[in-house]
Amino acid sequence: MTTTNAKSGLSMVEVLMLPPQQRKLVQWMMKRSHEGVTLTEASFKIDLNQQATLDLLDELVDQGFVQEILTSDDDEVKYQINLVAKRGIQQQNLSKTLAPGNPLAIIFNPSADYAVQAGSRFEISVTVSNKGAESALIDVFIDDLSPQLTQWCDAPRQRLALSPESMGEIFFQFQVPITAIPSTYNYMIVVDAPDHYPEDTPIRHQSQLQVLPAIETVVKVSDPTFSLLPLTSSRSPAPIPPGGILQVSVNVHNRSNRVDRFRLSCLDFDESWFSVHYPEGLQTVGLIIPNMGLNLNPGEKGEITLLLNPPLNAIAGLYYPTIQLYSANNPDLALLDVIYLEILPSYQLLTELMTVVGRVRRKGGVFEVKFTNLGNTSREIICRTIAADEDKSCTYAISSERLRLIPGEQVQTQVTVTPAKWWHRPLFGSGRLVNFRIELEDQQQLPLPYNSLPGTLVWEPRPWWQFLLVLLLGLGTLAAIAFLIWWLLRPPAPPKIRQFNSPDTTYKQANNDFIRLSWEINNPRTLRTLSLTGLFADGTTAVPPIVYQFNGKIPNELQQFCQMGAVLTCANVPTDARKPGSYNFELQAFSRRNPDRAADVVKTNTIQITPIPPLPQPEIVEFFSTKSIYQQVADSSSDIPYIVPCTNTGRIDARTSLEPICLNWKVNNLNQIKELALIGRSSEGIVTTPLKRYDFSKDISSELTPKCTKAKNQLNCSNVLVQNPGSGNYIFELQVISKTESEQPIASKKTDVIQVQFLPSKILQFQVDNQERTKYPILLNPQQSSQSINLSWQVEGSPNMKVELLPVPGNVTPAGAIAYPISQQPGSETITLQVTNPAGEIISRSVIIETLLPPVPPAGVNQIPELPGVMIPSSGQPPVSPAPTSPTPTGSPSSPSSPSSSSPSTPQPGSPTPSQPGKLSPLELPPGFD
Repeated sequence: MTTTNAKSGLSMVEVLMLPPQQRKLVQWMMKRSHEGVTLTEASFKIDLNQQATLDLLDELVDQGFVQEILTSDDDEVKYQINLVAKRGIQQQNLSKTLAPGNPLAIIFNPSADYAVQAGSRFEISVTVSNKGAESALIDVFIDDLSPQLTQWCDAPRQRLALSPESMGEIFFQFQVPITAIPSTYNYMIVVDAPDHYPEDTPIRHQSQLQVLPAIETVVKVSDPTFSLLPLTSSRSPAPIPPGGILQVSVNVHNRSNRVDRFRLSCLDFDESWFSVHYPEGLQTVGLIIPNMGLNLNPGEKGEITLLLNPPLNAIAGLYYPTIQLYSANNPDLALLDVIYLEILPSYQLLTELMTVVGRVRRKGGVFEVKFTNLGNTSREIICRTIAADEDKSCTYAISSERLRLIPGEQVQTQVTVTPAKWWHRPLFGSGRLVNFRIELEDQQQLPLPYNSLPGTLVWEPRPWWQFLLVLLLGLGTLAAIAFLIWWLLRPPAPPKIRQFNSPDTTYKQANNDFIRLSWEINNPRTLRTLSLTGLFADGTTAVPPIVYQFNGKIPNELQQFCQMGAVLTCANVPTDARKPGSYNFELQAFSRRNPDRAADVVKTNTIQITPIPPLPQPEIVEFFSTKSIYQQVADSSSDIPYIVPCTNTGRIDARTSLEPICLNWKVNNLNQIKELALIGRSSEGIVTTPLKRYDFSKDISSELTPKCTKAKNQLNCSNVLVQNPGSGNYIFELQVISKTESEQPIASKKTDVIQVQFLPSKILQFQVDNQERTKYPILLNPQQSSQSINLSWQVEGSPNMKVELLPVPGNVTPAGAIAYPISQQPGSETITLQVTNPAGEIISRSVIIETLLPPVPPAGVNQIPELPGVMIPSSGQPPVSPAPTSPTPTGSPSSPSSPSSSSPSTPQPGSPTPSQPGKLSPLELPPGFD
């Protein structure tokens, strides 16, 4: 039996609009759409009781999104999702609203930053709608630049196949490990359809994931605890002024039955942002306790002072660093707490008005307004220029009215003041002062040092020679009267060519164009003939002379092109100029009174007929290296240096001895490429990679076939391997030689500087008698004339690095071992392993050798008592002479790697047994503090 609702089903848009619990249930049921689910299965999946799950299912059934199915076998009710493919115009309008102008509409859930606890599981859903006209394969993946989330995700790369006007959803499941460091992780989700929508994809979504410390639900009675003062929260953080200091008291309680040492660290801040101060240790005769932690006896409480001192340029806002307390007895115990602090804002802003051009005559004055953000908040300033004079004789223009400043940034805008009313310019004197002011406004209504900046422009007076204009005006009036008399008594005016040109200055041979001419002639009634001649630019005849006979009327060949009135107007008169080249036409007008001499001659400007254009030449669009920095390293099986591979993952391929540099380029108009030339030079211009030529006369060069592809007459080459010259700075140049040009390159492009760095040196091993120790005590054997220890080391780094063993023997090989003789006198000696790379950087590791005299055993005792932490060389025998031994001072430090540092509960050979069962003897108790 099946029951359905009147509604048609559930769409993907409606899934996204459901409440969180219903959406989680529906998404799980969609994966099992081919079969029904029982109430028990649904209750277990969403982690609710059956009654609450039944209420959710009933609501979905009432809405028509889920249908009930009664099986015939056991009469058990099952639930099945009721989906539809489309919801008509309403769904289409919603998809178009999500991403206007893009064929793909994307919905990310969650769309903003997200916070989870370490050890928890969460998911991110991506809904993709194909609004285009074709089906598409769509890749949805987490970018490789987010390595942490890629490792935590079950399936970081997924694919969708969507038909037009359809929608699909992808889920990324993440498992955050319990050991994840609490911090903020940036990640990017990329939606790409390179085969179907290459111009509109990829689409990138940048977000952040806040990993919070894991909450330990079980706290042992013996575990240490700590608390922070002052108490803070996200709603009441501790305020810190810019450059100020916040003192935090960390109260630590050692609840175990052992002496413990505690250290404090702030995981989210740089070391320059905080400092930790431990209380001074107790000092007795022969015992100095360094200030390296808080030492607490069992059940004792202590205080650590944490000083938070953010730098003066720290951005204002809320910070919540994680405080972690380390226990020496329980190094795996995670003691975490969070302190909330707020760096108070500072609104210091330096404003200056500088005069660039302050005195003008005809041009405008230039002023510059400079802003310097000395605070720790972003500022957005609006500048407006206002005239201070009543007549407003100038116009004002500002290059940028809205300026945005980040902390520490300096920006400027330019104000141009141009006099607009020329008649207001003074005739004499020291000039006219034009006053204005620049009004400043903060977009966020933050305080400003000045609300307005006054400015003054000096408009200089007119030059003295302009007074002559009055005299010239009088002379001009007399000349006009004389001209009027001459005009009335003048003879009939000869024809005058007023205008002679071509409608177009450029014609195209591809359009089968020919040159047309237009002219205007005054006094056409006195015109007898017109002579038209066409010449090439070099002076040779291009068009034979054409003579038009007028004699008071328009000739027949010009009837359809000319009109005669007070002016003879001829337009678009055709000529025989059809060949490509540059032409100059000459028009001569002859009058009736003097037919042998031209009354007026006018030439046109150069008129061109352009030939059919040649094919487009190749052009280098992109040319760059896959990486800007390469790391020179040494193969473990070879002394030959090699280069980190071209990929950006930073992984080293140990199978190759020398990895070349990889180059990428894009070149347009592939069909016109004859040859590509590639050469590499150092930053000083010295050729380091010889010239390499690739032949493209027939097709893509065979050497580049695996690396290059052709798309729309464009050559795309990726990861082209070139010879690597070794460590240094290099620049590669790509040259293009065309098929239609000479052997000289028509285009070239250079890469940015590519840097090959030295391998950083690293001390892998430095041991004394096969032990890694910083202090090595040795019990002398008086019966031997000489004793020695075995030193072994192993260093990794550049092949030409320098390895030294100091003070002797000096230079040694990167890996080796020697027998080092020790002094037979009590004392200490420091042996240092020092490594210097080719760049001059030095790293070292040292060990202190202490030689001690053996204690004299008491009378009647033939064996020397063992001292904790003191080594007896294998070649020596303890002395036989008895003598009283000196007791070891309480709290004497011992090396962590010494054999005597074993657990007190396990008796060592030669150590006294406990006086009482279940209790430790005084010699077996751990060090304590008075």
